[in-house]
Amino acid sequence: MKKYFILSFMLFSMGSVAAEDQWSGNVKVLEIYTGYKQGFFLFRTTGTALNPANCKQSGLNSVETSNADVESVLSVLLAAKMSDKEVKIAVDGDRCGTSGIEHLSDKPSVSRVVIL
Repeated sequence: MKKYFILSFMLFSMGSVAAEDQWSGNVKVLEIYTGYKQGFFLFRTTGTALNPANCKQSGLNSVETSNADVESVLSVLLAAKMSDKEVKIAVDGDRCGTSGIEHLSDKPSVSRVVIL
């Protein structure tokens, strides 16, 4: 019985291994591209763009409904932009944007933000 428990634990542990989100340093929001019917948006910040998932296009970050609360993230980014505050961006460690719109896909996918 002990062997089955250890084997089950090992299989569960290996199956749940995934790259964690990586947080940027303090950056400012430069541009926000929104208005897409599917609810996605793109944005650019100061500083070096994070690209832990090695997405093909890393100049902009994508925020998608499948990976984040889009309205919440957009609200924080707009507030930061308007008040000239810095933010930190959490970029998914193993996922790129996947929307069906060509210029939105294959960019680093943001899951969370914090305003400083």
